[in-house]
Amino acid sequence: MKDKIWFIIRLLSFIAFLGFVYVGALFAFEPESFTEKLISPDSAFWHSLALAFMATVSVLALLITINPKKYLDMLLPLAIGKFVSSFSSLYWYIHFNVNFLMFNVLTDGIIASIALILYIIVKIYTLRISS
Repeated sequence: MKDKIWFIIRLLSFIAFLGFVYVGALFAFEPESFTEKLISPDSAFWHSLALAFMATVSVLALLITINPKKYLDMLLPLAIGKFVSSFSSLYWYIHFNVNFLMFNVLTDGIIASIALILYIIVKIYTLRISS
């Protein structure tokens, strides 16, 4: 059973890694596909922060893919980052009705939930085995 859990974590982390790299690259080279606007002096700082976030979650997902036992705790910052991204997007969607943000609310919320659920499952399972 435990081998299946590690395989699932590796597989989902690898899929997340590929998705993060793809979306990060798309956001870097074609930001208007997300915001319908080109980068301007007013948005360049926020664009840079978003790219840094995508790079960070990509590396976290890659580390988990390579060695989920060693880097299991990296699921927590990954989940926290994605929850914050999801909830902040929801805030901006509600207050400014920015339609493209609803996609981010859903995808980041799902990713965060999966990461947190997997982390909890593995922690509970390993506690049961050790006791």
